[in-house]
Amino acid sequence: MKKSISHENLIIVDGHNLIFNFFKAGKLSREKIDYIKEKLIADLSLYKSQKNCDVVIIFDARNSENQKRSIQTIDDVKVIYSRRNESADAVIEELVGAETGHADMEPAVYSRIFVVTSDYLQQKVVFRKNVYRKSCREFHMELKDLKRELREKIAGFRKESDRKFLALEKRLSIKTRKKLSELRKKHY
Repeated sequence: MKKSISHENLIIVDGHNLIFNFFKAGKLSREKIDYIKEKLIADLSLYKSQKNCDVVIIFDARNSENQKRSIQTIDDVKVIYSRRNESADAVIEELVGAETGHADMEPAVYSRIFVVTSDYLQQKVVFRKNVYRKSCREFHMELKDLKRELREKIAGFRKESDRKFLALEKRLSIKTRKKLSELRKKHY
């Protein structure tokens, strides 16, 4: 029995790999890293809404005390933290296997899966039919371009709406404007 899916493509992001490759997070405080995680999840939610795909981000928590994986949905993005002594890479491999039908011989769920990581070994391990690799750099550029395109669209919509919008006073006849002006003077 095939699982129901909401989109044709799945994007799996190695969260810490992306953060540490692009934000040089090794020198940042825990609070700043948490802020970057929140911002990344928000960016992935935007990406999901614009690209019409499912998105999963996985964070490595193998040095934590978590005995179980933490799985939650934030802004329509599935966020997974690995359990103690489990790497994000292991979770990614398991997820790719399940979603491509290689785990327990299940049918494939997504037409294409993209794994975002700059970990070369991980890219080799997950590579198979309908599984594609995106480097952190490539994906970061894609996110940046998407946000730029959206800003340009919004600016265009604003410019267009400003042209179409006329103040109330400009839409009223001269006679009506005079009456309103007289009413204002009486009440103030």
